[in-house]
Amino acid sequence: MPNTPSALASSSGEVQELPALIFLGLPGTYSHQAAFDAFGDSVHYVAKQTIADVIESLSSEVPFGIIPQENSTNGSVIETYNLLRCERVGQDSFVRGETSMQIQHSLVVRQNVKIEDIEHIFSHEQALGQCKAFLKGLLPRASLVPMDSTASAARALLNPSSESFDPLKSAAICSTVVTSLFPGLEVLRTGIQDGESNMTRFYIVSYGVDVGIPWQTPPTYQKHALIRLLPDRLGDSVAWDSSRAIKALNIPISRIDRRPSLYPVTFHDVYFLEVYADGGKESDVAWSDCVNQAVEGLRQAGLESTVLGIW
Repeated sequence: MPNTPSALASSSGEVQELPALIFLGLPGTYSHQAAFDAFGDSVHYVAKQTIADVIESLSSEVPFGIIPQENSTNGSVIETYNLLRCERVGQDSFVRGETSMQIQHSLVVRQNVKIEDIEHIFSHEQALGQCKAFLKGLLPRASLVPMDSTASAARALLNPSSESFDPLKSAAICSTVVTSLFPGLEVLRTGIQDGESNMTRFYIVSYGVDVGIPWQTPPTYQKHALIRLLPDRLGDSVAWDSSRAIKALNIPISRIDRRPSLYPVTFHDVYFLEVYADGGKESDVAWSDCVNQAVEGLRQAGLESTVLGIW
């Protein structure tokens, strides 16, 4: 992956700082690659250790971030949806776009380590989940060790953080690009993910809603919005009724996700509704106005709701 500059020269000769974009993990993660594919040299890339760090680090000085949202093999990224429960998302941080990329996982080891030597496998929990069939077939006895990112898993083979794991008996599931970033590693197997098509969708997030997204090539996807719905904040009022919520929303829904809410009520959930323009109503009314009208309809039906993003 090429290095990107942190500044550029304007037509007047003045040096202008590029806007910063935060991504998960070290250089070489899939988030880094997805960000570079979408933004190229238009941003300055800043690595953070966790998905939570990406959201929490957004500010006027660091306005953009990218977080994994869903994988076609392993489903929704739970850490991302846990963060979308937080009040700052929808107040000062917002989902502003999306990008997708095909994920091809590899089994990486220190040089000269053989597959029969492997007792421990490091990776992000999503990558471990996307390679279940391979792991069950070739390494059924190996322990699975979740890491903050796929690139940090690769680095752990060279700089183990714990004496519990012998790096000469360990492997990482990650991208092949790490072998050029971290000398001393080599690829044992490629294409170890379950299924031929393994796609990950990423949300582009920003601090504020007015800052323009510096796409390298503007996407052409259909208009979407993400709404957080808390139907029963106190646990003793209006309960979740999907048919009533859908009727009140009055916009097509492409997906519904659910996580436990942050309120101390047993089995109290928060819902995330991703909606899209139906092609008719949006021609007469601005898409943002359609979304805001839909949210107002939810509120009038007694359903507490917040717009987390429009794109």
